[in-house]
Amino acid sequence: MDFRSIVLCLAFWVSPVFGGTLEQLDHLNTLVYQYPSKALSEINALERHYLGVSRSDTILMRLNALKCESYIQLGENAAAINLARLNDAKAKQLELEHAKPYFLNCMAQAYASFGDYQQALPLLYSSISLSRQLKQPQALIGGLWLRSKLNADVKHNNAAIEDIRLALDIYPEITVQNQRWTWPPIGYLYTSMAKQLADIDEQKEAETYLKKALNEPTTLGKVKLFIALDMARFAQQNQQPNLRDKYTQIARVTLAELSTPLELAVAYNTIALIDFDSGKYSSAEQLVNLSLATFRKEADSIGTISALSLNAQIKLKQYREAAGLTLMEQAISLAKEKERYSDLKHSYATLADYFAKQGKFSLAYQYQLKQLEALENETLSIKNIWLSQLKSGLSREEQIATPNHSLITATTVNGIIPSSLFPIALIIISLIVFITWYQKKTPKPTQPEQIVLNLDTKVDKKKSLEDLLNISKQAGYPLSLLVFNPNHIFKADVPIVIEQLKTKLREQDVLLQQSDQQIVIMLPHTSEQGAINVIDQLASTIEVWQEDSKVNIGLACMQQFDDLESMIKRANISELRKLKVN
Repeated sequence: MDFRSIVLCLAFWVSPVFGGTLEQLDHLNTLVYQYPSKALSEINALERHYLGVSRSDTILMRLNALKCESYIQLGENAAAINLARLNDAKAKQLELEHAKPYFLNCMAQAYASFGDYQQALPLLYSSISLSRQLKQPQALIGGLWLRSKLNADVKHNNAAIEDIRLALDIYPEITVQNQRWTWPPIGYLYTSMAKQLADIDEQKEAETYLKKALNEPTTLGKVKLFIALDMARFAQQNQQPNLRDKYTQIARVTLAELSTPLELAVAYNTIALIDFDSGKYSSAEQLVNLSLATFRKEADSIGTISALSLNAQIKLKQYREAAGLTLMEQAISLAKEKERYSDLKHSYATLADYFAKQGKFSLAYQYQLKQLEALENETLSIKNIWLSQLKSGLSREEQIATPNHSLITATTVNGIIPSSLFPIALIIISLIVFITWYQKKTPKPTQPEQIVLNLDTKVDKKKSLEDLLNISKQAGYPLSLLVFNPNHIFKADVPIVIEQLKTKLREQDVLLQQSDQQIVIMLPHTSEQGAINVIDQLASTIEVWQEDSKVNIGLACMQQFDDLESMIKRANISELRKLKVN
């Protein structure tokens, strides 16, 4: 009885301690983004406390995930990569697979901060895939948010909006996740959505998201500073000088809450750009000089290029041509070295515009040609990055599908079957292969075969749709799916209708008629608006063959959690809704 009482008392004592630790870690997750230096100090103190304590592996792993994110926030990207690599391996060793996507996200973000998309993207796609597989919404939100930013950087606006919209949709699931790790504040997701909406001229909706971001309870410290700067830039674009000055002042007041030179340098450079666009050249020059000194000291090449280019523009506006051209040449030289084609394009455009205004049209033309060359290199670079990611995604799928079979075969032959029985084994394997081939070749009357009409080949069946869906997910391309039930068309006429529909589709589109006669059309590289245009074209063809009823075609646009069946289901629901309306 005494023993039971002791156990019960221990249980009551341990429970609030454990709960208190979880609350402390959740608080640290918020603090990492608001005040990263303070958060890092608290993480280090907790880490020392839990080192050597039994059964604290998960807590220590989460502390390392938080530490990795604090390194990112402080601009310590090399330290973040090293820590993430170490803990990714440790997670496998400790069988804490759920921790892996968080460290993959951290590594991807660090490489992206260096401008190294070739390294960042495969890590990011692995993280998103693993997050979905392990049902980790916190990691998935972080991965989608980062991928949205990278998509925006390379002008994949539709994909960027889809990613951030999905991240916002699943954000409430953070609270129901059993094991908590780390996730971004919702204010950052709102500002990301606002930027994308502003890019497609949805100004009112963008403003709504920015206001929601600023009014979030977690919008404090560094988060508040950069959201205020986003709002100031938004007001500047909309020619609202009073609002711009209001939000810039909020950012200036919050500067005192930053604690590291690199954080301040990024903020100074952003405020300097706003001041420059506002015609406040003296203020902009002071701030950009402060940021440039720090970027050079910290060997931050991306920040240095940005500060040099802005400083050069300020000098040119102040009629200090020699100093401005010298700084711009430094920016161009560093951008070439680091293959920063977008920065090169911007620098050449600035010089072309400057010399044109000076009446030096020959020089302006030369810089326009260089701008065009930089644009071509940028386009090629983006294409290579995404193609390499697409290939690596397909390679990962092949590694899952094909080598497992060959590995099993090799193990069976070499490890289990004695060498004396090799001939018999080969005969048996050959027979199995022949029987399998023969059964596949022989038509089965009990199962009606699907009629597949692909514009490329007639061999691809349902798998071609699934492959297209997987490739579009990995590459971040938009994809739409249409469904149509030809119930009001005579069966004898359906093949003719299909042939006519083919003439309205592109070469890469795939059309499938399922066993229930439903027609499914997959449209790769097609946004919702593009799919609506296709529907209008197809409907005009179908109307000729069903005179008495309105044409209803269902539509579904790809989301990250989709498989083929879920897309078809959503398209069917869309078609049913249209029927009810009609």
